[in-house]
Amino acid sequence: MGDRVWERRKLESRPYVRRIPERTALYRLVYQERDVLERCWAERFQSGYGALRREVLETLDAYLDCGILAHGVARAECESCRHSIIIPFSCKKRGVCPSCAAKRALIFAGHLHEEVLSPVPSRHVVFSIPKRLRPFMKYDRSLNDILFAAAWQSLREMFGAVLPEGRPGAVLVLQTAGESLNFNVHIHGICSDGVFDSDGNFHELGFMDTDKLAELFGHRVLSALKERSLISDTVVAQILGQTHTGFSAWWGEPIEPGDESHRLFVAGYIDRGPVANCRIEINDDIVTYHTSKDGLTHEFSPLEFLARLTPHIPKKWESTVRFFGHFSHRARGARKRKEALAQDTGAILPAQPEQKKKASKSWAALIKRVFELEPLICPKCQGSMKIKAFITDTKEVKRLLDHLGIPPFIKPEPISGPAPPDGFIPDPTNLQFA
Repeated sequence: MGDRVWERRKLESRPYVRRIPERTALYRLVYQERDVLERCWAERFQSGYGALRREVLETLDAYLDCGILAHGVARAECESCRHSIIIPFSCKKRGVCPSCAAKRALIFAGHLHEEVLSPVPSRHVVFSIPKRLRPFMKYDRSLNDILFAAAWQSLREMFGAVLPEGRPGAVLVLQTAGESLNFNVHIHGICSDGVFDSDGNFHELGFMDTDKLAELFGHRVLSALKERSLISDTVVAQILGQTHTGFSAWWGEPIEPGDESHRLFVAGYIDRGPVANCRIEINDDIVTYHTSKDGLTHEFSPLEFLARLTPHIPKKWESTVRFFGHFSHRARGARKRKEALAQDTGAILPAQPEQKKKASKSWAALIKRVFELEPLICPKCQGSMKIKAFITDTKEVKRLLDHLGIPPFIKPEPISGPAPPDGFIPDPTNLQFA
């Protein structure tokens, strides 16, 4: 039997094609409804989502600039035939842009695989809380610290049965989006499947009692909320008195250190973005969002859909990723200093696994990993291309794009009703590109 079609396609040379964000459903929604959302927020959405945060508007505005040629480009040139292509800038914001979220997940996955996770078996772990408690975190994001602390302390206690003085390693990530973009705050993580002793030797766990883990997690969350006078003893008794408390802990199958693809997938999955363009469908004034698990659909008005996105936009400096135990910054730094000291003094260290090269964070490497194509390969002669310049001056950008015959901005199709006026552009500083 011959090669499969997909295997043959991977070997074919495919040129890089720039994405056009203006044609995506999410961009159309933000482009046409962003200002309306700000104007009507207090009246329509503040009671259900709280005050409209500044970072929400900043993120929406940055998303409207992401991938738009009018706001600046990088020029790549072929070293052989001098053919050039242009590459737009990205917004690098969290919570809205699917493109930047995908890049961030790949960078994060590479960092974990190459520099954080030790060459030992690991597990994907998930902690969830009852619906009754989620509004506390929705309106006060500082309370998310409770979830991180409760998850880590519960893991430490469970691993203590293996080796009391041992220490596991864990990377925990806050996720807030459910399948229908509802607010469902929970913790995803990747954890060592055992503990490390003081000499760095690994002791495998073998079995995890997830019911006990969920119980420990629930008691710690409830105790922390009660200490802050957010819930009463009556509420605690009601939750714990139910057959299903709503607290849960999921413990995945072991991921072997040599299974690079599985490790990278889980590492990227735990830090995925909340929204995907491929799930959004717009028909007239109805936004349909398709779930990935059960195939269900959820319908919203354009404004309701955008409002539903806002709780998933973190604060500007908010940390949604925490490193604990053997994988913490302090522990990794101490090991590096110990290794450096041993090299300086000439001491003989135990044989260590060969260090892999650091994960590349370049734009080209990320495109290659996602789409299995080389973006910096010349489409004409297949030669190598290099970034030659970054162009941010608006006049120079316009001159270059006019010369290439490429529109700096494509006005998105209207959701319904008349199209926006011809001169309208999201960023008023770039009206010359209308």
